Amino acid sequence: MFYHNFTETEDHVVLAVCDKNLLGKLLEDEKMSFKVSESFYGTQSIQKDELLKKAKKSTIINAVGGDVVSFLIENGFFDQEKILKIDGVDHAQMVRI
Repeated sequence: MFYHNFTETEDHVVLAVCDKNLLGKLLEDEKMSFKVSESFYGTQSIQKDELLKKAKKSTIINAVGGDVVSFLIENGFFDQEKILKIDGVDHAQMVRI
């Protein structure tokens, strides 16, 4: 379903997650170029139930793809009006202070 990278540091818990079909792709539009890289988003699969657990622990979330962003919106992590589009693909970030 999704690929993710989950990193815990002394100060933050970072979740980077993307729709599986986007990993390794270059998203480009007139404003920017964005690589959905394996080094950042990881290559480990994650199901929705485990994603929700990790998202609740996270202080920073970076999500790319319509499926994962919609799932995280449904669960209260992002606001629909604040979603960016890059080459027509949803991108969202959250930082808890």
